[in-house]
Amino acid sequence: MKISMETENSKWFLVYTKAREEKRAKKHLENQGFETFLPMIAYEKISQPKSFSLEPMFPRYLFIIINAERDNWAHIKSTRGVSHLVVFGDKFAEVPNSVVAFLKTRVDDNDIVKQKVTRQEFQKGDKLVLEKGVLKGKEAKFLSKTGTERVRILLKLMNELIITEVPGHDVGRKVIIEKFKL
Repeated sequence: MKISMETENSKWFLVYTKAREEKRAKKHLENQGFETFLPMIAYEKISQPKSFSLEPMFPRYLFIIINAERDNWAHIKSTRGVSHLVVFGDKFAEVPNSVVAFLKTRVDDNDIVKQKVTRQEFQKGDKLVLEKGVLKGKEAKFLSKTGTERVRILLKLMNELIITEVPGHDVGRKVIIEKFKL
C-alpha cells in the first residue's frame, strides 16, 4: 500500500543512500509502503553508439513522501540501501511539491529521461545555462568532468548551492551571463 499525497501532512523529503544503492533503497522503502521518486537518466554512450547507460539523476539521493502523523520515520534509516534522511540544520530537508512535480513532468512512466550525449569543453568556473534535461533554463557554473558523458556543476536550487552531475550535453554551449549570482 503506497502512501499518497492526499493529506496536507504528507510532504516530500530527501533520502541519502549508500553508494550506488539508490535502486535498492527505493525497492525496500516501497516494500514498507512509502512512495518514492528516483529520477533516472538513460544516455547513449559516446564510446559505444546504440549502447545506453542508466544512472540516477541525483546520485545517492531519492525523494520520499512522509506523513508526519502516520508514518514511522525510525525504520527509514535502517532500510537496506539507505544511509540517512537529509537534514539542513536541525530540520529534515523538505522538498517543495513544485520541485518534485517539475521533475516528474520531465521523465517518462518509468521515471527515466532519455538523452543523447555530446562533448563540450568547458573550463572550471565557466558560467552556463542548462539547455536540455530536467534542469533546462537553470544557470550554473561548470566545475569538472566526471567521466566521458557527465559533468559536475554548481547550481542554486531551493535557495541552496548544490553540486550535482548532469549529462555533458545538457550544458549546451558556453554562455556569458551578466546577472549570474551564486
